[in-house]
Amino acid sequence: MYFEKLITGQSIKSIRVLRGAPCSVGILVDRGLGSIDHISASQVTINVAVIFIGGKDDREALAYASRVARHPGVKVTIIRLLVDPNAESSRLVRYRVIHEEEENEMKLDDEYFAHFYERHVVGGRISYTEKHLANAAETFSTLRSFEGQYSLVIVGREGGMNSILTRGMNDWQQCPELGPIGDVLSGPDFSMTVSVLIIQQHKIKGDLDGLDDDFSIM
Repeated sequence: MYFEKLITGQSIKSIRVLRGAPCSVGILVDRGLGSIDHISASQVTINVAVIFIGGKDDREALAYASRVARHPGVKVTIIRLLVDPNAESSRLVRYRVIHEEEENEMKLDDEYFAHFYERHVVGGRISYTEKHLANAAETFSTLRSFEGQYSLVIVGREGGMNSILTRGMNDWQQCPELGPIGDVLSGPDFSMTVSVLIIQQHKIKGDLDGLDDDFSIM
């Protein structure tokens, strides 16, 4: 995986590495995370949240989280955002035409997440919580609540791209390269303390061979 580090306030609209990198990509928006690199695990615990809505990049973010969680000074929490089945918006979604490709992605999400949960959450290595939301406004409020709780948030670049939980976020995106969730979290007015790591799975047309076992995405 290739990492690009960005300092808060730096222009990121000119970044094109997401589009042309020959591997999976991680872009870090650093809001102080680098300043604790020298502190040993016995001195500090870094709280990391991983947002999972769905899609290839979110599955890649989960795979990376499994590696991050190996560090004894890091506490990882997976936060899965699900559509509230009782919300009016959820009832409207039921009548939406779901294309075959989208249906396959949803199936892969459930299969991959179930495997991840069994391997990492059941044993207590990684914490898990889920939130049932109605729309993008509630997603935004949830993201706002991360202030003071987490030092780092890991998100997939295209996580939830077609979900009702991110619908409308594109209307105010400042940096489309970072995706709907990554753009919100990386905004200059969002937070001064939460660093953000945006993950994009390496896109090889018709072939995903060659990835590390812990980094292979279904």
